[in-house]
Amino acid sequence: MGNSKAELVEKYGPWAVIAGASEGIGAAFAKQLAEAGVNLVLLSRSQQKLERLESELRQTTTVDMRLVTADLTAADVLDTLRAKTDDLEVGLLIYNAGATHGLHLFHERPMEDALELVNLNCRTPVMLAHHFGKAMRERERGGMLFLSSLSAFAGGSYVATYAGTKAFDIIFPQSLWHELAPHNVHVMSLVAGATRTPAMMESGIDLDDEVIRQNYTIMEPADVAREGLEALGTCPVWIAGEDNRNNIEQMAANLSREQTIEVMSMANARLNDKPYIPVIDLQ
Repeated sequence: MGNSKAELVEKYGPWAVIAGASEGIGAAFAKQLAEAGVNLVLLSRSQQKLERLESELRQTTTVDMRLVTADLTAADVLDTLRAKTDDLEVGLLIYNAGATHGLHLFHERPMEDALELVNLNCRTPVMLAHHFGKAMRERERGGMLFLSSLSAFAGGSYVATYAGTKAFDIIFPQSLWHELAPHNVHVMSLVAGATRTPAMMESGIDLDDEVIRQNYTIMEPADVAREGLEALGTCPVWIAGEDNRNNIEQMAANLSREQTIEVMSMANARLNDKPYIPVIDLQ
């Protein structure tokens, strides 16, 4: 497809920043980059989880690591990160974040929760992309990868702000992909579907449920991270998982926008055991 592990340091440089690194897909990125010899700046809200990951990585790798404990929704997150990275050549930024506070109808949650998602999935990616991407452009080398979600391809009940902000994480990288390509800086949105992460498991969704397994492709974090690293530099958007790519292609080809929203709303409700009220007839 694209990058092999042996090429990552040569293409992107000695250091990677992983925002949202402590578990799940972020931790999978950390393990694969460490195997490739890339030094790591690992950022998460949980110092305990970061230290656990660092200890695990120390058993199999000799790469340098720096831990940064910060909330990605905080106004000063960039200042906190710069204090640990201004002396480094950061050639790869991976923005792996995007909580949902569980699935609720838009007006059944405080407005502050929605604005927190805007900060997490829009404001902070812009800040980090501007800071690290500018240096990459000047060096004529680097890469930035932003995690998005299959929810971003259409609106749907129970995920209004989440889906909207994750759509930003598809469109924003596309623009940077075009702007920075002449400067040898690779930018990509990596779209993940249902993935067996701690956050997904803690949400109460039983990924081993027979009905869910029949209707959804459940991926492992390591596979999502591997596809992302391999695809970076080959395209502006990559959907992890062949079944997920096929499903999105078929939905776009066969359903109207209204039908797509209806299907997404029905899926959100059924996946999370929420009431489903149809708006249009899918027959």
